[in-house]
Parts: sequence; structure tokens; C-alpha cells
Amino acid sequence: MNVEAQKSSTQQDLDAAIPLIEQAKAALDSIKKDDFRTAKSWASPPPGVPEVFSATIYLLAGYFNEAIEIDKNKKPKDISWKSALKLMKSPEEYLAKLLSFKDVVDANLVPAINVNAVKNQYLSMPSFTPETMATKSNAAKGVCSWVINIVKYYDVIQDVEPKRKALKEATE
Repeated sequence: MNVEAQKSSTQQDLDAAIPLIEQAKAALDSIKKDDFRTAKSWASPPPGVPEVFSATIYLLAGYFNEAIEIDKNKKPKDISWKSALKLMKSPEEYLAKLLSFKDVVDANLVPAINVNAVKNQYLSMPSFTPETMATKSNAAKGVCSWVINIVKYYDVIQDVEPKRKALKEATE
């Protein structure tokens, strides 16, 4: 494959990822501070809601050290609702971490083991949809949509990375 064709193919893949990030950001923009206050007030949240926040614990493990304790492999030690409440202690900080997570994905710093845990444990659940979460919590709906889109974005970046390297080698 010539360099121009390689460049074009890589750019097409990256362009396809842009809507995923826009959808993830829009999902977070739909959450209001009061939505987090409501979620934080639950001693026992509606079914499915803890899993949405547990998924973000896996993804943010290693990048939100103030709220997530990790082991040596950057896996979270605790994914319980109690741990999720720690994330929401400062809704602004939590949202900022989620919004800036694209940069962590772009830098290829997210442990694959954590993304695979999200895919296998949460994304495979029939109830892990923004529509289902909308009936339970607006915060869970927005965060659920973010998780789905950021994992899709992660997959695109993982597919594009080898192409980027090959392109770099071809142009040097």
C-alpha cells in the first residue's frame, strides 16, 4: 500500500471515531449536578445503576487516584456502590475526569484488562443501555452512554494505532 493510501485509510478510521467522542461528550453534558445529588442520596440504588458507575471505576482506575484505589496492575480494588459514591463526592471533578478521558485513550494509557472487564461484565448486560438507565436515573443514563461510546472509541484507537505506526515508518 502506498503512503498516500495508508494516510487516507488511517484518517478515515480516525474520522469515524469523532462522532463517538461527540456522543460521549453530549451524554455527559446532559447530566446536571442535581442528578448526581439524587444518585448520591441512595443507600440502595435502583438495579443496574451501580453497574454503570462500576464501569467508570474500571475505566478511570489509575487516572483518578483521589477516588479509586488500584492494585499494581491498575485494576480497581473496590467497584462497590460505596466506591462509586466517592467518585461523585465532587460531581464537577468526576465529570472533568470523564470529559478528559479521551486524552488518556489517545495516549494509549488505558489498561486493556480494565476495558475488557467493562466489555465482559457490563456492556454485555441487556440492561446496560441509556434507555433503561433513563427510567432509573439521569446521571446513570448519561454515564452509561459515555461508557458505551468511550469503549467504542477505545476500540477504534486500538485498531488505528498499528496503522499510525506503519504510516510513521513508511514516511521516515
